[in-house]
Amino acid sequence: MKPGFTINRSQLDGIDAFLRVAHRRSFTAAARDLGVSPSAISQTIRQLEERVGVPLLMRTTRSVGLTQAGELFLEQALPGMETLQSAFEAARNLGERPAGLLRINLPRAVMPHLIEPALAGFTAAYPDIELELFAEDNLIDLAEAGFDAGIRPGEMLQADMVAVRLTEPFRLVVVGTPDYFSRHGHPQLPSELNRHRCVRLRGASGALANWDFVDGNRTIDVAVKGPVIVNDYAVQITIARTGVALAHVAEPNVIGLIEEGVLETTLDEYAIRTDGLFLYYPSRAQVMPKLRAFIDFVRAGLPPRSGRSLITRADGSQ
Repeated sequence: MKPGFTINRSQLDGIDAFLRVAHRRSFTAAARDLGVSPSAISQTIRQLEERVGVPLLMRTTRSVGLTQAGELFLEQALPGMETLQSAFEAARNLGERPAGLLRINLPRAVMPHLIEPALAGFTAAYPDIELELFAEDNLIDLAEAGFDAGIRPGEMLQADMVAVRLTEPFRLVVVGTPDYFSRHGHPQLPSELNRHRCVRLRGASGALANWDFVDGNRTIDVAVKGPVIVNDYAVQITIARTGVALAHVAEPNVIGLIEEGVLETTLDEYAIRTDGLFLYYPSRAQVMPKLRAFIDFVRAGLPPRSGRSLITRADGSQ
């Protein structure tokens, strides 16, 4: 098809009726198949012939045949109509069962802690779904970028999004190794972080992210300093584990390291609390079975990892 070429809707009118008459060689039989009257079929074919500009059928009192133009029209139109019918069937099948490509946009840090535990169970349960996980930290327009859904903190979502909770609210905590704190001490106030070595995170916009805290109803924004700048959320944890600097991260992502004594928290009384993570999508009317299957699977609760899970189960337990 030529670029920019369009077919007027009226040009397609009557083609199905013509193909049916050509197959059955009878206006009466074709009308019965299509649930209309023979006169309606005849009128539809006549209008099609007027648009084409030549007779397509030869009519007698006893039979119906094809003209040479009709034979050519049938030869060209039948494969196109079969392809169009296949397109309708393929689209209808995707709307009736969980199948096809499911594209989810999510932050990099979510991958190992939230999605990895789900992969084996979900892919085994829905073998006809091809799951694409696209990790990026900046918030994007799902529809424009061609994604079925995204995962982000609740405070980042627009009001017109349909949101499904994945985790309970959690804190953003400052962590460091016991060795770091033995050498540099614990800050007593967020402002004292200016005297500490901190991992800085460069966001998708190119700007360095400040560390946010809360003191009662007052929000505190600290522009930290430090020897390392990264552009990946999870790498902050790796840097903190080396004892080189402190990191400001989601508590669920480091809870295991804290319990093992690898990391310690500080400034807990000033830790800001997020709304938690949500799976979100533009409209309930646009939910295909493949996305509904993913939502239901997540809401039922993902398998725990290392004895803990970031996912809230259907009964509210962890």
